[in-house]
Parts: sequence; structure tokens; C-alpha cells
Amino acid sequence: MGSQPDSSERFHLLFARHHQEIQAYCARRLSLHDANEAAADVFAVAWRRIDDVPVAEASLAWLYGVARNVVRNHKRSAVRRVRLAARAGSMADPPKDGPETIVLRSEDVEEVTAALGRLRDEDQELLRLKTWEQLPNKAIADILDISVQAVESRYARAMRRLAKRLTPSQDLRTSPLSRDNGEEAV
Repeated sequence: MGSQPDSSERFHLLFARHHQEIQAYCARRLSLHDANEAAADVFAVAWRRIDDVPVAEASLAWLYGVARNVVRNHKRSAVRRVRLAARAGSMADPPKDGPETIVLRSEDVEEVTAALGRLRDEDQELLRLKTWEQLPNKAIADILDISVQAVESRYARAMRRLAKRLTPSQDLRTSPLSRDNGEEAV
């Protein structure tokens, strides 16, 4: 008869299994410095709420949900810092481009990234969860607290909006957003 791991062991297993995925999630949305802080914040929440963290596969979706909130908080904090600096009369630099802008330099990727940046935040997040994080619709539904059907229809609409923002020569089926995640694109 195996015993249940204690809270400390559960946390260490959770961290070992999912730290890289959470770090990458944050790094695609924030500057490197902020991404490191955000990932640490996600696991600080997990440490404090270890008894609330689901077991097995559901734990990653739970962490993504926490990461989504933490990233939003970091972005709001960055905006507040810039506004405060402007009000104080200093010449604060605007936040630096995130790693996705720095690392991804090919022409197609730049075009898709620019078009993605012109979408609503909700569309951007859905497309990133589906294509960059390669999550199944069920996990996305859990993270965004919507139904699987809503994920499918919102994904289809977000892809149409993205396609409208791309030049006619850019084909979404061959774009960086079309990596197969085991589900059929709509």
C-alpha cells in the first residue's frame, strides 16, 4: 500500500514536471525578466495552494490558468509603472519587446506576429494556447472557463480575424500558428 506524497513532495514533483512549460508560456508573453518573475509567482501560488492543485494531467491546465492571471497582473503592473514614470516627469523606456518578437525574425513570422498583436487580447490568448502551447480544446476550455464548443467557435472566429489582418500571400495553413496539436483546425 503506497502512501500519498506530502505537500512538499507534491510541490517538487509539480515543479519538476511543469516548470519548463510554465516558463515558456510566460516567456512568450513577457520580457525575459518579467517572465522569470511570473513563472516564480505561478509556483509560489502553487506552493501556497498545493492542496487545491489537481492531480495528474489536470495540474498543467491549473498552472496555465494561474499563469494567465499572473501574466495579466505583470502586464498591468508594467503599464502602471510606465504611467507613473511619465507622471513623475521621467523619461522611462516603454517595456521591451518580448522574446517572441526578438527571436522570431523571419518575414512570415513577423507578419503573423504583427497581425496577432492587432487582435483582441482574448483572441490572442486563445490562439497562443491552441497553437504555441499546443493544448487540446478541453484544457483550453478549463483555463478560460468556457465550454469546449466555445473554444472551437472562438478559435474559428479568431483565425478568420487573423487571416483578415494578413496579406493575401500569407497562408495560415503554412504559418507559424499552424503547428499540429493533434486536433483538426476549423
